[in-house]
Amino acid sequence: MERVVVEVKGLGKRFGRQKALEEVSLRVPQGVLFGVVGPDGAGKSTLLKIITGLLDFDQGEVYLFGRRRSSERDFEEAKADLCFMPQGLGANLYQELSVEENLHFFGKLRLLDPQALEQRKEELLVLTGLWPFRRRRVKHLSGGMKQKLAFICSVLHQPRLIVLDEPTTGVDPLSREEFWSLLAGLVWRLGVTALVSTTYLEEAERFEQLALMHQGRILLQGTPSELLSQVKGEIYWVQGEDPLDLGEKILNRGWHLFPYAGGFRVFVPREKVKEARTFWSQEALQSRPIAPSLGDLLLGLSPPEPLAFREKGARAPKTLETVVRTEDLTKEFGSFRAVEGVSLEIKAGEIFGLLGPNGAGKTTLIRMLCGLMAPTRGRALVAGYDSRKTPRELRENIGYLSQAFSLYRDLTVQENIRLMAGIYGLSGREARLRLKELLKLTGLEPFQNLRAEDLPLGLRQRLALACALIHRPRIVFLDEPTSGMDILGREIFWNLVFYLSRAQGLTCLVTTHYLAEAEHCDRLALMHRGRIVAYGRPEDLKRELEREAGRPYLISFEDLHEARERLKAERPVMVFGRRLRLFFPGKAEELEAYLRAKGLKALSWEKGEITMEDIFFWHTVGKDET
Repeated sequence: MERVVVEVKGLGKRFGRQKALEEVSLRVPQGVLFGVVGPDGAGKSTLLKIITGLLDFDQGEVYLFGRRRSSERDFEEAKADLCFMPQGLGANLYQELSVEENLHFFGKLRLLDPQALEQRKEELLVLTGLWPFRRRRVKHLSGGMKQKLAFICSVLHQPRLIVLDEPTTGVDPLSREEFWSLLAGLVWRLGVTALVSTTYLEEAERFEQLALMHQGRILLQGTPSELLSQVKGEIYWVQGEDPLDLGEKILNRGWHLFPYAGGFRVFVPREKVKEARTFWSQEALQSRPIAPSLGDLLLGLSPPEPLAFREKGARAPKTLETVVRTEDLTKEFGSFRAVEGVSLEIKAGEIFGLLGPNGAGKTTLIRMLCGLMAPTRGRALVAGYDSRKTPRELRENIGYLSQAFSLYRDLTVQENIRLMAGIYGLSGREARLRLKELLKLTGLEPFQNLRAEDLPLGLRQRLALACALIHRPRIVFLDEPTSGMDILGREIFWNLVFYLSRAQGLTCLVTTHYLAEAEHCDRLALMHRGRIVAYGRPEDLKRELEREAGRPYLISFEDLHEARERLKAERPVMVFGRRLRLFFPGKAEELEAYLRAKGLKALSWEKGEITMEDIFFWHTVGKDET
């Protein structure tokens, strides 16, 4: 009989008039890596805090370790067997204490025997790679290192249940991969249960089982493959001669789309598949089916908003003009080289992605491109201006959307835009016309008299974009523009960016930690240790990876930890729940022979598709490991 560690039945919670949870029921078996996946505001944090006794609830039942918990005393009795790591980078740590001092503090807090504490402390520091930094103060650690320390401080007392609230939010993809390997390793070896929330839909395959949350409800529960089988439609890549005309026609049919691989990624409801295939044929479109993702479950909940394709006939002239050119761009801080020898070109009207782990040099590069920092050597030309010689003129031709909202929250939508118009010196009539244009473009007309602080996240980011565009820049820098948005908000934002690039010729440089979103870019550059290590179209980078490393296989083994240790010296390996994602250049029969030679037997396997996460992992970790 399956042992259940956590069970909630009919859970409900309100904050005033706001309904945070509604009829939530959930079962988490013992020894499983279980995910709660959903956008910001879905109710994930509220659910986890109720389960760990940090919040009360209005209705329903909570069971922990087989016992019903209804009072504060009930939850206190369970706390010796669980841990909770709150949302935020190192939120449970003391910034002025060293790594070792934080561990010592948490060990004493849990009343651990001094000898046992020293042993566990050393084991966990070695396991996480933090041993060389044990005397460093927390405030001087990177985001990924803080999260690893916060995690091992939480599990020092060897709990039976590990509860983590969005542990990878704000952490770069490389640190996320390290974190998942660490967590999965503990679950395998110790047989503990982990309950983890995340906003990153692409992380769904990391879990053995998961629940998909949306607007305070659990929509579906099961394994990743079981949830994907519930997608109520088919996904296609399509491409035509006139992308804006094609995008408008698709949205008018009520089908969701994203820019993708030079065309569109289109979600077609199951009952419309025959109609879609006829449409592809009639319009003489290139098309092919592609694999669904967990986000497609949410796309089926509501029709798309045809926001970004309203202006008929608007087309930017096709040009090969270079808007950004860097030559051997380098920046040194003393003996540390933050950016080294970066040479790249970005064309007019191009959506260009800049990816890389924290500390890769992305922020330093962007600051040089914006004229905010002089390079040590090399040259950057942006919108025709030299970043070193004419930084002021350069800044007049660029827009910037910051990850931290650059809005005045107590001003209304139109007041924020008018303020930016005044800052950029637009005349009264010009400012009024531009305000009207931007409100229509971003779909903010119905909300123009609302204060910025009263807007949901998606609308707030559209307002920030409108403010960045007020002076008609030639290039706009978008720093993590969709962080925290649900997939419907991200769809609207990306289609808006696509419209601006194709209809108005605006060049867009985007940084993002959502690796799936890199596929919405025309081209991208991947930075690592200050250098550009990959550069080109997403589809070309996938083909290059297949030539170098082969195709990915998802494989189950009896002992995953042992299998990973034997394989990672020769092949890039990632942890996905109870399976390993292994790259191999041959056919299935050759893979089986290779595993036998390593003394390993696959319990099951399936062939996967190359993703942007694979490309990121290969260029930042895989090549080094192999």
